[in-house]
Amino acid sequence: MIRTAKISDIARLVDIDSAAYGSYGADRGYFEEKFASDNVGILVVEEAGDVSGFCVFEILRSNQIPPDFCDLKLRKPLEDTWTHIIAFTTSTNYIDLESDGQLVRAVEEKAKIMGSDIFCVPLSVEHPFEKNDVFGFWKKNGYERAGTIKWKASSNELIECYFYCKLGAR
Repeated sequence: MIRTAKISDIARLVDIDSAAYGSYGADRGYFEEKFASDNVGILVVEEAGDVSGFCVFEILRSNQIPPDFCDLKLRKPLEDTWTHIIAFTTSTNYIDLESDGQLVRAVEEKAKIMGSDIFCVPLSVEHPFEKNDVFGFWKKNGYERAGTIKWKASSNELIECYFYCKLGAR
């Protein structure tokens, strides 16, 4: 089942993200900040009463870039509001195309309700789930590599990312 996240899910979200991404995983403060934001959505996957995955996304204006990113280079500019898929972590991390794909589709539907039908996800060039075919997963869900962006992982670390996008039905 996919549902909207609750504040009481935060500890589990931190555990899931830390298990998947180690020190790059989101902490409690990150999730608290996202819950407090009007333009952010958080969906969770719940199986047998336990949260097993989640997606955090935000709706941004066409010229807006998240503060922890820089140097966005696109083949074609974003001309409307867009959905930034910030965090996507599941129990299979891209292996289960069907269930992970359901979460992607749920995010897209929720984002459409929030007023956006352009969906984008930055993926590090050296992604930790490359062996799980992370890039192929997004392609199979209709996303195409549209450019590059750099993630400011810390004050002294920039991580090169591909920028994948999908246009919804207009």
